[in-house]
Amino acid sequence: MVYSMTGLGLAEAKKDGVGVNVEIRSVNNRFLDISCRLPQNLTQYEPEVRRIVRQEITRGKIYITISIHDENQPQVPYKVNIPLTKQIRSLLETLLNAANLDESPSLDHLLHFPELFESADGPESADNHWALIKEALTLALKDLKEMRLREGQTLAEDIINRINTLDDLLHRIESIARDHVQDAYAKLIQRIKTMALDANLDSERLNTEAVLMADRLDISEEIVRLRSHHSLFKDFLKQNDQAGKKLTFLLQEINREANTIASKATNAEISHLIVGMKDQIEQIREQVQNLE
Repeated sequence: MVYSMTGLGLAEAKKDGVGVNVEIRSVNNRFLDISCRLPQNLTQYEPEVRRIVRQEITRGKIYITISIHDENQPQVPYKVNIPLTKQIRSLLETLLNAANLDESPSLDHLLHFPELFESADGPESADNHWALIKEALTLALKDLKEMRLREGQTLAEDIINRINTLDDLLHRIESIARDHVQDAYAKLIQRIKTMALDANLDSERLNTEAVLMADRLDISEEIVRLRSHHSLFKDFLKQNDQAGKKLTFLLQEINREANTIASKATNAEISHLIVGMKDQIEQIREQVQNLE
């Protein structure tokens, strides 16, 4: 079955007082575009998060939000880098002396250096957090894909119903066109015979022109191709892969054949039915844009 590009996946992983929440939202997009928000002290894992997501998702705009609650973490999650603070204070003293300024480095001066503050979590803590992030991310992706599959099945059912409507309209067009072409050909032959008698024209040549004109009105080839496209469209919807791009291309072909029939139609009823087909095609296009 096909997947929708719209969905939401939520998951949580806990261990030893540490909880990780992952939220993944996805919306329509022509390509895969991943936006990831991680805690500042874990941004080094963003490439790995993206790699895991790419293994499961091929199209869509993906928004990932990861948050961590650590009961073991101190209330102030930062600590001061003492050695670096001393070095910067010494540099500031040198600068003030060189500028002949009669003052000493103050706290205000030091607060302009954010690198003096670092996360209270050490490398071991970050590694433990990553293990939980990976677990929660995997669960959230599974939840997202399940929702996208359900949405995809709903869209596929709606599209198949609309393809069936196109088949019904095409059957009516074929029935009307068959009688219309025969009637138009008979009337044309009669008019040609009358003209040939009145103007002493070459009846054989006029008969050939009548056959060519009738052929220009014939839409049997377009109908055969449309039926083939409709059948293939349903087959694509049943495949368990990324069919969105294939369906988009096939829908362009369906629309092209419908336009050809419209250009050949000289019957008001056929023209009306073609309008109905175009409306269904547009509705299908909107649904296909949601498929992965």
